[in-house]
Amino acid sequence: MSKKEQRKQAEVIQLFGRDEMNLVEIPFGPISKTQVKTLEVEHETYDKQLKRYVTRKLLMTGTDAFGLPQPIDDQVIVGLKALTCKAKFESRRVEFSRYQLCKEIGWPTDGRSYRRLEDSLDRIASTTLKFKDYWWDKGDQAWKSKTFTLIGSVQICSRDEFDRARKNKTGAGYQLCSFEWSEVVWKSFTDGYVKKVDMEMFRRVSSGRSKEVAVRLYRVLDKRLYKKQTCNFKLERLCKGIIGLSDSYCPSEMKRILERAAKWLVTCGCISGMEIKPDRKTGELMAIFRRVRKLPTFKNLDDPESGKPASRPLLQQFDGMKTAQREKLLKSAIEFSRTHHPEQYEGFQRSEQREGEASRAYLELILRTFLAANKKNAA
Repeated sequence: MSKKEQRKQAEVIQLFGRDEMNLVEIPFGPISKTQVKTLEVEHETYDKQLKRYVTRKLLMTGTDAFGLPQPIDDQVIVGLKALTCKAKFESRRVEFSRYQLCKEIGWPTDGRSYRRLEDSLDRIASTTLKFKDYWWDKGDQAWKSKTFTLIGSVQICSRDEFDRARKNKTGAGYQLCSFEWSEVVWKSFTDGYVKKVDMEMFRRVSSGRSKEVAVRLYRVLDKRLYKKQTCNFKLERLCKGIIGLSDSYCPSEMKRILERAAKWLVTCGCISGMEIKPDRKTGELMAIFRRVRKLPTFKNLDDPESGKPASRPLLQQFDGMKTAQREKLLKSAIEFSRTHHPEQYEGFQRSEQREGEASRAYLELILRTFLAANKKNAA
């Protein structure tokens, strides 16, 4: 592949990525800065097979040089999984460029972001995770005890390496960075213990400052609300055992932080709401999240409060329109995305060159975005 073709490929931003299901349920490092080098998470849960309560533990250990992972490392890990998905999970070793990874997670493509990426990869690669009866092996259908790092053999090209590759003029020097997933994580990928991630939504949630709690909350809710209208968490377990808040936080502080993150997720369109109230039996504070109603398509877009599902998928209705109407709608949607959502526009333009799921997915995305904006303006 020539350098020009590689550049074009890097410009295509993933519409959907994948997230490993075990990693969604744990805090990959504390949510706030700390000098400690270890983080311990412990959950007591009912084991259906043993028919009794058991304790599952995670011990996370950082190094003196790099310390424990930081909240921005969550974004980088999701980006690495998106790159692996883009490569169709063909190999544990994934080649990439820093420019490409920044585009995937919505970071600026500048020197500061490249340095943040390198620091983040150092922390991710050097952090050891020790699971005690806490890692679900889908292939064996059993809880396992495992000790491993997420990735290894990380290669980040230096400026000198990049300059030498450019002088060689072979076109192969564009993706000089690479990493390799550990055997444990790769087995989970190949066993299919992953869920789909809406990368457009993920970039929206993670944009701006102080969105660390919202990012972790979005990932776990995206899993828990997949086939449910609501999901419940014990407040303390969610905040300390999944999000990674310090043990020093009192219930009122946890509630305040969670409400702020939930408010942002409602604004982004991830959930419709959250409430915190005591459990009727135990009195423990529970956080209850409600799934957002799906974006209405052609037929129920005119009546968004009806709650009735569309009789046909959006693209099926689009394909069934008269040619003149379809072309007019498509032209308007493309122009709207080019002006207001350049990332969607770029992805659609490049996906048009390839037939298949990616092209149809980008088409649906720009149509949904345009129709929703039209409805909002008309209200």
